[in-house]
Amino acid sequence: MSETIKEFRYEKSGVILFNSYSKIGTEVLSNLHVCRLEYEGRIFHSSEQLFYWLRFYGYPEYQEELMKCETPKEVKKKGERYMKKLGITDHIVRDVQLLRLAIRVKYNCCKEFRSFLERHPNNFYVEYAWWGDNEYGCVDEDGRLKYDWNQGIVRGKNVCGRIIKGIQNEQKDENGMCIITRPECLDTMRPLTLFS
Repeated sequence: MSETIKEFRYEKSGVILFNSYSKIGTEVLSNLHVCRLEYEGRIFHSSEQLFYWLRFYGYPEYQEELMKCETPKEVKKKGERYMKKLGITDHIVRDVQLLRLAIRVKYNCCKEFRSFLERHPNNFYVEYAWWGDNEYGCVDEDGRLKYDWNQGIVRGKNVCGRIIKGIQNEQKDENGMCIITRPECLDTMRPLTLFS
């Protein structure tokens, strides 16, 4: 990622850890959590699918291929392959805008997600990325505590967790829903590729 985002350290016991593997109720926070989302008249099965669909906004043929994916993991795999093929690079400013939009839509459409956040108004959320992603999540400082959900410290930029917390705290409309606005970056998607 091209721009610098500060890393944070979190005591595992003092935060809500989540990922798609958690199986302790926090997996609802993961972008891979399956839930019905609606955006621009289309139905998506996860915030991951919507996020990748947004990343290919200037490429409708690839967006259509992503809509055919049956699982969030399939979306991620195909999306990464298509990005490499097209020379689309990670761009943190753009990707944070797109992910924030996807998670706002999830907040509005997924009652389970919204209810979880309402029950935990004062907690920090940390994506426990034991597979090594310290950009969107956090990893263990002590490798011996990998997979331990209670002991130790994790470190990382925790982009996903911080976006969730920001959305939880932002002003909502009169019905308690997120205000959905179109990110400006959607109008400049193709210039952010390597070969355009």
